[in-house]
Amino acid sequence: MGRQQRRYWRFYWPLAFMGALAFTGRLVQNYVLLGYEEGVQELVLFALALAIFGPFRASLIFVPQMANVLVRGPKSFRSCLRFVLIISLALTLPVVLLGWTPLGGLVLPYVYDVGPERIAGIRAYVRYFTPLILIMGTAGFLTGLLIQARRTGLVTLLRMVNIALLVGLLSLGISLGWPPTVTICLSMLLASVGHLALAGLLLLKYGKRAEVCEDRTLPPGEIAVFFLPMVATTILFSMSRPIIFKFLTGLNPTGDPGLPDVDLMIAAVSLAFTFNMLFQAAINQFRNLLVTFGRDDPDGVRRFMRRATLIVAAVMVLAVASPFAGFFLHTLQGAGGDLLRMARQALWPLCLAPIVVAWRNYCHGITMIERRTGRMVAGGIARNVSVALCAPVLVWLGLYSHVSAAAMLVFAFAAEALTVAVLMRRSRTATLSTDATSDGGQ
Repeated sequence: MGRQQRRYWRFYWPLAFMGALAFTGRLVQNYVLLGYEEGVQELVLFALALAIFGPFRASLIFVPQMANVLVRGPKSFRSCLRFVLIISLALTLPVVLLGWTPLGGLVLPYVYDVGPERIAGIRAYVRYFTPLILIMGTAGFLTGLLIQARRTGLVTLLRMVNIALLVGLLSLGISLGWPPTVTICLSMLLASVGHLALAGLLLLKYGKRAEVCEDRTLPPGEIAVFFLPMVATTILFSMSRPIIFKFLTGLNPTGDPGLPDVDLMIAAVSLAFTFNMLFQAAINQFRNLLVTFGRDDPDGVRRFMRRATLIVAAVMVLAVASPFAGFFLHTLQGAGGDLLRMARQALWPLCLAPIVVAWRNYCHGITMIERRTGRMVAGGIARNVSVALCAPVLVWLGLYSHVSAAAMLVFAFAAEALTVAVLMRRSRTATLSTDATSDGGQ
């Protein structure tokens, strides 16, 4: 292995580890919920509520990158922070409407085919998610400035402290006998507040001096042009699961015992998706690798990506086929009986996810290098349209289940990657044609 490849490994694996670590909190939440008397039902409510909340939370994923790129001194700091606060409050408004007003009771039944009691349970979680958007947006902004100061070790520390707080507060809620909604949501809220406070303190102590020579007040329109396409992309990312869950809830909206047990299906798919994210989180770091090194050494980065993808995919297949999957789902997540069996079944189609997601992330990385991020939005649209068109066909054929729902996510990734790849090819073909025309006219 050459020196450059070793450099890529040193860059990549810490990011891959931190990506997987980020989902530790969700694992503990699943385990806690399944420990309650009506654990499966609570896990279903939490999964459905997170699917509703996901698009609003996901809109803030790229806030650290925005802060890193645009903030150059006190003036741009104030401009960008003001923008983050405004957009966070704007994203909070629909969450307030869904959780705290009668509008939520009218809208959510169109999203999920479940009864009024289930809708009330979903809204209870959504209601308590309300403060998280503003807190996460601000924390993401401060985290981006720590990355700008090249204090990535402190960013790792922040993640570990956040998870430790979450686990500690979940344990406290269980010991004090709090209801599941309070245990989950209060622990998320307080852990996020702790994350925000520590990020602020670390930035005050370790943040680098502002580069005043490059600093200027940024118009909101300029920030929006940079940030909003990424917001649209992340919102589209997070819509696939609600669509998948919607068609699952439609299989048995009345809870008829003669029809499939929808609660078990949704819980099984949710556990399988969480398991998959341990591996997908590693693959998602390819975007950072490509943006950092892909312009100077595209062939070397592609070789590294192929090797890393094969390793991650092989490890996932071994994990699914070995007792580790049972240990993860049963011991770490608390699944047993039919839920354990169905979750393991749903894992098998997801073994294709590392390969498909690697292709998707390669296309994303190239589009970011070329600053043609509109392709990513088109890919996100194709991802959701493919699910919305194929899921009802499977339902009509009687083939929609927890296994095909998991496969649907892989299919959605493939549709997204294919769309971006086609747009990349067309763009390059058009560029070559233009160059040829220019040369012919000389």
